[in-house]
Amino acid sequence: MNVAELLKEKTAILFDGANGTEYQRRGLETGLSPESWNLSNAPMVEKIHLEYISAGSMIVETNTFGANRKRLEASGLENKLKEINSTAADLALSAANGNALVAGSVGPLGALIEPYGDISKDEARRIFQEQIRLLLDAGVHLIAIETMMSLEEALLALEAGRYEGAKTIAVTMTFEPTPEGPRTPFGESPSQVVQTLERMGATIVGSNCGRGFDVMRAVAKEMKSAAKVPVLVQPNAGIPTFKEKTIFYPENPEQYAEFVKDMLSLGVELIGGCCGTTAEHIAAAKKVVQRVFAALKT
Repeated sequence: MNVAELLKEKTAILFDGANGTEYQRRGLETGLSPESWNLSNAPMVEKIHLEYISAGSMIVETNTFGANRKRLEASGLENKLKEINSTAADLALSAANGNALVAGSVGPLGALIEPYGDISKDEARRIFQEQIRLLLDAGVHLIAIETMMSLEEALLALEAGRYEGAKTIAVTMTFEPTPEGPRTPFGESPSQVVQTLERMGATIVGSNCGRGFDVMRAVAKEMKSAAKVPVLVQPNAGIPTFKEKTIFYPENPEQYAEFVKDMLSLGVELIGGCCGTTAEHIAAAKKVVQRVFAALKT
């Protein structure tokens, strides 16, 4: 089954919630690359995938958000590039076991591209191609390019995915509130982002991360009004604070359930979570989805 077939069967598809903040809750040391756990703590990575699938996730993302060559260099793991990406895909596919699809997560390079930085566009494109090729070769069902702040960088990653033959590519940007409405750090509006990504071949568009449910409501409304392809939203569970020396995200599963209800009323097709969201958030979303669509059938 692929995403298109799943969309025909389901009126709304649930992604998973956060990976990185879940690893932190389970003991990932500050400063350690989450992707390193694919090799050093693989059972925990697979366990979290299984928890999300049990909670209702129909698509789970690989633990590869920062597994491009540029970001791995910062952790001294660039020589493990293939092993980290391939193992991450294997762990997610094993957990899915035919009961869910697996999205290969591709995050930003973590460094600025010309003219703002030293990385050329050609080099950036090659780095994205390298990671996406590894994920596709390992058998992921789709590519999820996420947490992009620069539309230009997102387009380079999208171009790389299309070049490598990915049939389904989701691209999600992050937005901040401004007096004019939600904008990327480079000033693009949600509708501008949607129109550009669609024109360049994205098969799913959307937003992830950000400042919480309320900002994402505004983003989703504008995106959905502009989009001709399915929309994906994955908000953070609010702005984190420190509570008893641990990071605390304030927006709980009950609040997330209300958010999901609003997304369904907008017609958003794919819903998940980013930083601070857990399997409990996804379980709450599943109940809402079941309740809403059961009511529609009566």
